[in-house]
Amino acid sequence: MASRDYLGFQRERVDEALRRLLEDTPAWPEPLGDAIRHAVLGGGKRIRPVLTLTASEAVATEQGDPDAALQAAVAIELLHSYTLVHDDLPSMDNDLVRRGQPTVHARFGEAQAILAGDALQALAFDVVARRSALDPSRSLALVRILAQAADPAGVVGGQVEDIASRPLDLARLSYIQLHKTGDLFRAALALGAVAGGGSGDDERALSAFGQSLGVAFQIVDDILDADGEPDAESTSCLRLWSRDKAREMARAFTMEAVANLAEIPGTQASAALSDLAEDLLSRLN
Repeated sequence: MASRDYLGFQRERVDEALRRLLEDTPAWPEPLGDAIRHAVLGGGKRIRPVLTLTASEAVATEQGDPDAALQAAVAIELLHSYTLVHDDLPSMDNDLVRRGQPTVHARFGEAQAILAGDALQALAFDVVARRSALDPSRSLALVRILAQAADPAGVVGGQVEDIASRPLDLARLSYIQLHKTGDLFRAALALGAVAGGGSGDDERALSAFGQSLGVAFQIVDDILDADGEPDAESTSCLRLWSRDKAREMARAFTMEAVANLAEIPGTQASAALSDLAEDLLSRLN
């Protein structure tokens, strides 16, 4: 199966698992369920969960569990969805459109959006902690990885720096890139390594791949989102770099990411990870 077909198959697995989880929720208040389904099922590339599943297969051993890998993939997408819902709030970026649709607060109101984000974060931990065939130490590691991605030194810290009222410099830009975006990519790959039964070296190599890939992804997004010169409140890398410099940095971080795959066996899954990295960069072409 070609890498593109392989990655498309993984995305279909994620979409189906998310639908099964979210479409039958009789215990949830109806407005909350509607807001959550709008946030999660309304589109998205599913890059992070696809990375989780692909990483798990790249290092698969008898200590791994495919069901646990799918649970982890769903969990990282739920956590990512929570960050988007809260990032769009009026007190944050105040965005009204995401993925071509009204944002959650624009459609359901700010209070429902806050509660939907809260619920999605809790649901992510519920899903990743569910029973699996993994050794208990690996199950605990999955929870730890997810928690570290969401903690004050992770994506929340990155968001704090993103909205901080102080000048943008290279140190602040790097912190935002590493934590607001990079940490969820890193977690996606680490979850896959652990759920797949990989070694500590596998987890470190794939985590490094994810961290660098996340930074490259954010740089590419900044370039693609640019409409003229960024405003004075923006944390886009184009505030500090020219477009040519930003392209150069995106390529450098992508190459840095792919270099880490040299430590992973040459399977179809590891080749797909490399292809995905190049595909994300090729959005600039």
